[in-house]
Amino acid sequence: MRPISVRLEELNEKLADPKFMTNKGLGNEVGFYIFDYEPEDELAVREALPYLKKHIHSENNEVTVQEFDLYEVVLEFFRQRGYMDKNFKMEEKKGSEFLYDKMKKALRLATNDDWIVSYIKEHMDEDAMIFLTGVGKAYPVIRSHTVLNNLQTVVEKKPLILFYPGRYENGSLRLFSRFLDDNYYRAFKLIEN
Repeated sequence: MRPISVRLEELNEKLADPKFMTNKGLGNEVGFYIFDYEPEDELAVREALPYLKKHIHSENNEVTVQEFDLYEVVLEFFRQRGYMDKNFKMEEKKGSEFLYDKMKKALRLATNDDWIVSYIKEHMDEDAMIFLTGVGKAYPVIRSHTVLNNLQTVVEKKPLILFYPGRYENGSLRLFSRFLDDNYYRAFKLIEN
């Protein structure tokens, strides 16, 4: 991939373009985009996010950006229910894989009552550009393609950008450039490598 600083500058320009907010030129496709990057560039991407949000808003005062960090959303679920200590004890007794399975079931992922999707729907500003972050931190509990599939009926008006530490090529998501997440053909690659 090209240097992250170059790609982030291109991303900054693209997201600030007023045409981007209207999803023009997409036909009937969902305005979902993926900004993929090398996993070792995670901190650079995190540091750039506040600047990106500020720049987008400065270019168009009517545009807001709303960020959903998937890891923080998961933590919120377990904090609200007082399960954090229980989860630590369960992991200590039965192992990480057992805990991850229980967490997925509790979150009701990929069901009609998916808590992540419900949380985003409830807290989302319909007129905001949506940033989905925290993909790497939320692994292996949450899988990107599952979240994107389930958000198609929720995020319809404005663009959604998934910040993805890995590769998105030919519809395939490869988390950390190693683990095949699954295919997701409905998203557009935002900036070429």
